[in-house]
This record gives sequence, C-alpha cells and structure tokens, in this order.
Amino acid sequence: MNKVNVTLNQGTLLIAGELSQKTIVKLSKNQFLEWFTEDTLLVNLDKLVKVDTAGLAWLLYLTEIACSHTCQLIFSNIPEKLNKLIALSDVDGFLPTS
Repeated sequence: MNKVNVTLNQGTLLIAGELSQKTIVKLSKNQFLEWFTEDTLLVNLDKLVKVDTAGLAWLLYLTEIACSHTCQLIFSNIPEKLNKLIALSDVDGFLPTS
C-alpha cells in the first residue's frame, strides 16, 4: 500500500493505511500542527492496516507535540499488531487511550 491518509473531522483525527518509515516522511510538520488547536483530539486508528517502529515513534512524537500545544490526544481502536509493537517496545501507557 505504501500510503497513509490522515484526515481531521470534528475533533477526530483518522489515520488510515500504512504508518511506516516510507509513509511518515511524506507528512508535513506544518500540516499536523493545525491539528492541535482543540483541547482534546481523538485519534482513531481503526483504518490502520500496517505500522512499524517508525510509525509508532511518529505517534509518540504527535503526543509530545500535542502536549506542548496543551492538546490532549486520546487514541482509539488501536490494532492488535500495534498493541504488540507497543509491548515489544516497552512503551505501554505512552499512548493515552479511551
């Protein structure tokens, strides 16, 4: 697939496709800074089909940026493969969930 699609709609950020080293480099920092204007942002990962360690690192990076903009991210519909990667990477609890 080699494509990630990120859309913001009414306080929900939907990340769909492949979140990997190949796809995150195509996401502009200027693009995602506008996402953090709300107090809380729901990040829906229901349509995520593939994720690697670079994708996990990018999600953690988003959490850090959101915090610096006083925006709380809440991750939902975390795929089982991502949960396994989180456990293997020993970063349980770093992605706030609903």
